[in-house]
Amino acid sequence: MGGNIVADQQDSMVSFLAYLDGCTSGTAQERLDAAIKYGSSGMFKDEKTLINSCVEAIRKSGGDLLEVCGINLNNDDTGSITGLDAGGEKAKTAESVVPEEKPAYGGNPTGSTMIRGLQVNWPDSGDDAMKKAICAALDNEWLSNCMWLVDESFALNFWENGTTVKSIDVNFSDADNGTLASVTSHFTGDITTGLELTVNMHYYNNLDLTDKNGALKNNPNQLYLDRTLAHEMTHALMSANINNFKDLPLYVKEGMAELVHGIDDYRKGKIQQLANDPDTLKNILENSNSYTSDDSAYAAGYMVLRYMAKEAANSEPEKSAYFQIGTKASQTISIGLADMRCEALGLTKADGTAVSVATQQKATSAITVIDRAISRALKQQTIIGSIESRLEFTAANITTATENVTSAESVIRDADMAKSFTAYTKANVLMQTAQSMLGQANQNGSAVLSLLQ
Repeated sequence: MGGNIVADQQDSMVSFLAYLDGCTSGTAQERLDAAIKYGSSGMFKDEKTLINSCVEAIRKSGGDLLEVCGINLNNDDTGSITGLDAGGEKAKTAESVVPEEKPAYGGNPTGSTMIRGLQVNWPDSGDDAMKKAICAALDNEWLSNCMWLVDESFALNFWENGTTVKSIDVNFSDADNGTLASVTSHFTGDITTGLELTVNMHYYNNLDLTDKNGALKNNPNQLYLDRTLAHEMTHALMSANINNFKDLPLYVKEGMAELVHGIDDYRKGKIQQLANDPDTLKNILENSNSYTSDDSAYAAGYMVLRYMAKEAANSEPEKSAYFQIGTKASQTISIGLADMRCEALGLTKADGTAVSVATQQKATSAITVIDRAISRALKQQTIIGSIESRLEFTAANITTATENVTSAESVIRDADMAKSFTAYTKANVLMQTAQSMLGQANQNGSAVLSLLQ
């Protein structure tokens, strides 16, 4: 019947981005509204409904983020969409969310390097040892692991046929502007045609080269550089895969990026502040493009997207078929069946291309896609099973009711026969009595006549 189904919280976000990825018609707002409806299995018909529902749920709960959004600010999990708080199998910590397997530093990349389908164009680092160290770490571990994390989280990569740009230029800056790193997209119309990754050396000019995560010496509160890069590479992959990326609200762009690595630890104060002030949260979500000078749009986007994911994970496909199961007007059940074709399951794209296992890296990415498709199919089977059980229960009730009615009718029929036989016997007695009396009267007349003779 065409509705969508999501297997879990992460799958809700995958569906959301997949719709934006494949949608090629309508205005930017229409696309966003449709993507929200699709990613939430029809629970929220558009952006306005989602925002209002989230804000009201937080207001009614008194700011209970765990109840409303599944956000636990008091444990070790960062809140990554692949982590324990969002339904993953294990907690993701600040150190483990980007999984380096070896020391990141060492080497001196020059020219260009191909990393997971992306051509990375390196800058001339000159004699700057720290810039060379960062370039080496980007080449050895960080870019590959960050793109793997985004692929695992949202099924976005640079191998897709629809990806509009497959190269990125690496640059450095030194500005005291609060920006740790950034990805800049260059557009031709609505299409991304160029990408630049800039690392701000004002904040990362003193890395601890014994820490593979990108920690700063004497500054344990600074966000690890690998997590910063995971955030920025989410922007790069979204921009390269989604038409009209530039028209998405800021809270969607930043919220999706924050979901990749989680921010329950890094933006804990801002998240709790917004939970305690639903009116401000609503204003930020409705006007997020005005909040570019602080982390408000980041936290607000993370909160509303975690809310959408949590609600969608507990939902069923839109109810679009109704069955009358009783004798009264209100005795109906509604049933929703999801679109289970290959495209809806993410196994093929709108252009007809299928999941590829041509290389080891593509096959690894395919495992995630296929596993998610299996989870959706299993959830649909569960829903169908529950519907079948409900209809069988209804059928059994109807059978029992039929037997009860038949039994009652039989009792009534037996009572009617007894009444009829009683009336028959009474009439028969009266008739025999009348005949007897008439016979007696005839005999009396005959006796009188005999006397007269």
